Amino acid sequence: MPVDEFKENCTVNIGSCDNSTWLWNSSSSNDSDEDLSSPFITKLQIGFQLVVGLLGTFGNVLVFTVIREMKRKKSTTDIFVQNLSIADLGIFLLSTPLMAIKERLPYNWPFGKFACLYLYPIPEIFHGASVWCIAVIAFDRYRQIITPRIYSPNKRRTLLKRAKYVVACVWIVSFLAPSLPLYFVVEYQRTTGRWCGPRWPQRLFAQAYMILLTVFSYLLPLAVISWTYLAISRIIQRSNAFIKNITHGNGALEDRCCVSSTKNVRLRQNRRAKKILTPMVLVFAVTMLPLNVFRLTIVFWPAMGKQDYYQNLLYAISVFVMLNSAANPVIYSIANCGNLAKADEAI
Repeated sequence: MPVDEFKENCTVNIGSCDNSTWLWNSSSSNDSDEDLSSPFITKLQIGFQLVVGLLGTFGNVLVFTVIREMKRKKSTTDIFVQNLSIADLGIFLLSTPLMAIKERLPYNWPFGKFACLYLYPIPEIFHGASVWCIAVIAFDRYRQIITPRIYSPNKRRTLLKRAKYVVACVWIVSFLAPSLPLYFVVEYQRTTGRWCGPRWPQRLFAQAYMILLTVFSYLLPLAVISWTYLAISRIIQRSNAFIKNITHGNGALEDRCCVSSTKNVRLRQNRRAKKILTPMVLVFAVTMLPLNVFRLTIVFWPAMGKQDYYQNLLYAISVFVMLNSAANPVIYSIANCGNLAKADEAI
């Protein structure tokens, strides 16, 4: 999970093993506050995370199961949504528990050296796959709207095969970009406890990695999603204007009669498509923004780890990430039911 990973990425003295987790040292400044409020606040925090985690897990399992049962009726969107649900399940079942362990037991890694060296970087794969599946779904919606529908078994097989290649590329790149670099810096140390995390040789490497991570997992996907949203919005507006123009008398009588019979249906489909596209952009942009701002801030201002609000900030960021993964099955299962796919019929 990206949140807990930052606890070791930026160190006060990067070359020193003894001070390689300075972010945890900041907790000592809040001991008095924790003594008063920690038991109650901690229960509330864990309870809320548990509720979000259970709902998100249930939603993603449901989406995965429904799409798996579709078999021959699968579309390209179904393949992308199914892989999105797999990535989000990985976040809930692997990333979130590891994050909680690292937050509660910073110097007591319970899974041993092998899990530290070889399993610790894996959660980054799920985060990369999740955000890029969202971007691919948005682009696929754009393709469906601008491409005329041609019902051909051969074309359908070609599109499904291409979608599988795209999904494979998403998973491979999600491993190469954010996860693979961590294998070269993750260390397992037994000194005063059992510590696991990346230990960068120089702060410059940590800064470069965080910039790469921000561009790969937020800026580029957001650019793709925003561009497809604006492009589809313009197409929908032109479609609405065209339909209204014909209906109000600009065209042959038979055309007006034909269009008037489908006017309400198509305009309703356009509005429904816009309702799906809007949360697609807003949910991703809002829920993932805090994490990526934090990534850049912590590597360029390491002293933030010693601020009184630091632990609460980490918790809030982790909740936002969980909400994004929990909201995905709701948004994209609605789109997958055909509401957004029918938008191209209005063009």
